[in-house]
Amino acid sequence: MSKLGQKSLRMDSNITRRDFLNASLLGAGATLLTLPAPSVMFGGNAGWNGYGGVGDYAHSNGNTWEVLRVGHDVRDGRYDRISPPAQDTGEIFDLVVVGGGLSGLGAAYYFAKERPALKCLILENHPIFGGEAKQNEFIVNGQRLIGPQGSNNFGFPQRPGTISYELFGELGFPRKFEHQTWDPKLKPLVFAKDHYGFQIWADKAPSFGFFFDEHGPGSKGQWVYDMWGHDLEGTPFPPKLKQDFLTWRTSQKPYYEGNDVAQWLDTMTYKDYIEKVMGLDPGVTRYADPILAAAVGLGCDVTSAYTAWEIQMPGFAFTRKSSPPHAEYHSFPGGNVSIARYFMKALIPGAIQGERTFEDILNGRVNFDALDQTGNGVRVRLASTAVRVEHDGASEGADHVLVTYAGPEGVFRLKAKGVVMAGGSWITKMVVRDLPADYKLAYQQFHRSPMLVVNVALNNWRFMYKLGLTGCRWFDGFGFCCNIRQPMIVGDYRPPLDPDKPTLLTFYVPFYYPGQPIHDQGVRGRTELFSTSYADYERQIREQMLRLFGSAGFNPSRDIAGIILNRWGHAYADPQPGFYFGRDGKLAPRDILRKRYSRIAFAHSEMNGHQNWSGAAMEGRHAMEQLLEVI
Repeated sequence: MSKLGQKSLRMDSNITRRDFLNASLLGAGATLLTLPAPSVMFGGNAGWNGYGGVGDYAHSNGNTWEVLRVGHDVRDGRYDRISPPAQDTGEIFDLVVVGGGLSGLGAAYYFAKERPALKCLILENHPIFGGEAKQNEFIVNGQRLIGPQGSNNFGFPQRPGTISYELFGELGFPRKFEHQTWDPKLKPLVFAKDHYGFQIWADKAPSFGFFFDEHGPGSKGQWVYDMWGHDLEGTPFPPKLKQDFLTWRTSQKPYYEGNDVAQWLDTMTYKDYIEKVMGLDPGVTRYADPILAAAVGLGCDVTSAYTAWEIQMPGFAFTRKSSPPHAEYHSFPGGNVSIARYFMKALIPGAIQGERTFEDILNGRVNFDALDQTGNGVRVRLASTAVRVEHDGASEGADHVLVTYAGPEGVFRLKAKGVVMAGGSWITKMVVRDLPADYKLAYQQFHRSPMLVVNVALNNWRFMYKLGLTGCRWFDGFGFCCNIRQPMIVGDYRPPLDPDKPTLLTFYVPFYYPGQPIHDQGVRGRTELFSTSYADYERQIREQMLRLFGSAGFNPSRDIAGIILNRWGHAYADPQPGFYFGRDGKLAPRDILRKRYSRIAFAHSEMNGHQNWSGAAMEGRHAMEQLLEVI
């Protein structure tokens, strides 16, 4: 227990968000391979899943224990032989999509457009569709507050001719959005409209602060406002590092003369690019590590420099003939869950109550009974994890694929004329039982890392207002940044923007361990994520907030109304050098997986490298188009 004390952090009270908790730390390392049932550890599933808020997503915050349990059963060989045998449903679908995230929904959406008379089934392992595009909901003092569980951020306005512009138009999204206004009588503050842009891509603002605490916990620390807008003035960085930071951000020097700059960048890590090509201090790399990890999974030491270029990290001005057009970054109230809901409303109109309007699609309740009706052209079966996918006979001559899945009522089997594997690579390589050797080898080159997304519901945020902050960055402790968004208004959803009223403070927390091999970093991160109890995470969050905001009057007991953790064990693909263009004359692993294997095609969002909602949908479309050749 920290010296801040349990009572000062309000860890001693029975409050809704943790009334199920009295947990000790789970084991670490190899212990995770044989985790006991949650009833043994916590006295029930709720003890591991944590408080999930209210509404349709209350029982699906991050990877729930049940999702983990079945996934680990697949990994441990539980379904290599099924006894008693799976129950045959007798169903034959034209297309089965394994995974109800944005790539799976994209595959089903384009399939329904191309072949409206054919039948499609989506198998989703979570209690609600969306994959990592889901939301948390709170009710605080009568005010509904919505935050993202994971997938978040879209650029707006989209440029005509882009995939996102096309899909926004087809699905019926509005072309402009309304946000809550800031009272001009209050001190001027600048708010981000998402949870990513303020980290580096739009980080010049007087309301974004950087906390320096050279003397450790308990010291007052130092806030520096708009650090980049003032060229690092007032920061404790050494002069040489300051100059290197500015070079990193502004240099126009041509570091490469060839026309194959993308391929060249994919031969090295971003760390090597910063330190060896640009010749900058390792302190620049350390600063960039959590930003890159929060965007693509891991830090600069293992991530392809091309990934950093792709997401417009600094250092690549010479590769662009002109500055790339910067769309303004936005987030729907629950992040990209809104895109998933638009897909679902298009596929099954009765799936979400109300009309096909922006307000109803985002605010309407999900009609779960409508999802898996026999009369639907597209059906969605929730809490159903595919555990075996294999051709019915030799792959080349097979007419069907056998799909076995585990659901709440047992293990079942059905048939499909074609299957899109739209889940993650980490599980697909075990689920597809007749996978060819070259596909297996490609999958070995896909590495995954976790992410923790935390939404903290506040009764008020007067303490941040006193400091003049809406977003901040720090350099040690829990996480590395958090912020309050300028809320989007959607119909009757009109959250306040007032320091004395409720709001959400959101943390995106990556797990990265510079210097360790890429695979080991992912394993260590998952171990940490899954072996840390809710109580310990809650304590870390409260301590960090007290450290940052205590001087401005932050009181955990008074100011925090609730905390939701969203644990994503395989949130990101980690594109290492060679991921995009291959190495040693060999195909890139994603190019192998983009080829159909008889009646099975692959639509992992991670094949895009830098995962994003439109890229995920396009991977779904690509896989679906391949299967039209055989369905």
